[in-house]
Amino acid sequence: MSGRRALAAALLAALTLTGCGLRLETPPPEVPTADAVEQARQDAAVVAAQLRAAAGAATTGGEAGEVLAAVRAAAAEHHAALGGVWEPWPGAGPEATAYPDGPATPAPTPAATPEQVLDLLEEGAAAARADALDHDGELGRLLAAVAISRTWLAVDLARALSVEAERLPAAPQPAPAPGTIDPQTSRAVDAARYAFEVVAARSSGAQREAAVTRAEQLGLVAGAVAPEEDEREVAYDVGDIAGTATPERALAGAAELDVVAAYVALLGTAAEDRETVLDAATYAAGQARSWDTALPALPGLS
Repeated sequence: MSGRRALAAALLAALTLTGCGLRLETPPPEVPTADAVEQARQDAAVVAAQLRAAAGAATTGGEAGEVLAAVRAAAAEHHAALGGVWEPWPGAGPEATAYPDGPATPAPTPAATPEQVLDLLEEGAAAARADALDHDGELGRLLAAVAISRTWLAVDLARALSVEAERLPAAPQPAPAPGTIDPQTSRAVDAARYAFEVVAARSSGAQREAAVTRAEQLGLVAGAVAPEEDEREVAYDVGDIAGTATPERALAGAAELDVVAAYVALLGTAAEDRETVLDAATYAAGQARSWDTALPALPGLS
């Protein structure tokens, strides 16, 4: 038998054995290793998927039911924005050692209680905050928005359940050192400062005092820009709010959302003192709520 025929015979024999159920030895598939950025994104996406499922499985009525519906909707938006939970193949996981034989069967959604959803919200908010402080760029901004959203959803759910919420740190941005604020942040915060001065001029009593105090706080931040980079204006367009039932409160709430956006944008850069900036963004989101303004699912981004 020639060499070519011998090789063909050997190949045919191998194929025949394979058809009988014997397979050539192949190494098990390996799950790719994620870097720190991908791991942070994946972790946040997993929690978003868990929250969406848990909030949908927790059945209750009244105010708690309304908050759970809001949690589910926000978690769905977070999940989509984060890119979902990645698997190298269906059913893969840390312990997977082989490709699955067929399509994976989705596991049934376990029952959940509102209290369990609250725990998951608080844990997820703390994890997103920690990762937001460790990463800048688009992921840093996104994780900051997710952390802020989960924080205040947890506050709402805790109140509906008549329990105490574990809030993330939230405090106004203290007066920065002169020349340390970039011109874009300075101008954005200054526009909010102007809006609060307008609110104060149109208000009286406690509402006026709150607007004056906030205008002063924001003015200190906006004024910390270097003189040669100062892009602040004398006045800004505050938009048409005359058609709302409470125009001054609507203006104040919109101004706070602009502050959130300015600080979240800053977290996309390699800004120093990121913790203080994130705390200030969380505070501004809470202030928007105090003016009867609803937070979007991704505060500062939407």
